[in-house]
Amino acid sequence: MKLRSDMNARTAMVYGGAAFLLIIVGFRSVLATLDPDHVGIMTYLSIGALVLEFFLLLLYAQSIYNLGPDGGGESQSAGGGVANMDSKELSELTKAVIKVAEMGEGLSNLAKGKVRAEIKKEVNEILTKAIKD
Repeated sequence: MKLRSDMNARTAMVYGGAAFLLIIVGFRSVLATLDPDHVGIMTYLSIGALVLEFFLLLLYAQSIYNLGPDGGGESQSAGGGVANMDSKELSELTKAVIKVAEMGEGLSNLAKGKVRAEIKKEVNEILTKAIKD
């Protein structure tokens, strides 16, 4: 059996490892706090929760692994992505990206201007109070 090395396989292995770590640490904690004279309902609930979480993590890991190397979802648009666009669509996309970048720059400058104004106002108030005292 050959293990895959794509992102989904790695993520699945991490969840599988977390499942076993949960069982080891969980049972260790239960056994460390176990009172041999009195085993209460909380002990049984804790053990049941540990076992349930172990199997749920393994099921989730298997589901992620079974997605395959491509992620199992639709990662491209119906048109096939940017590579299949004609020049008109590329031009429109480029204009939209430039417009979004300009809007982001404008918002950044607006925020910086407001911050500067607030700082200037606070410094003026502090200096005015210092001079009056």
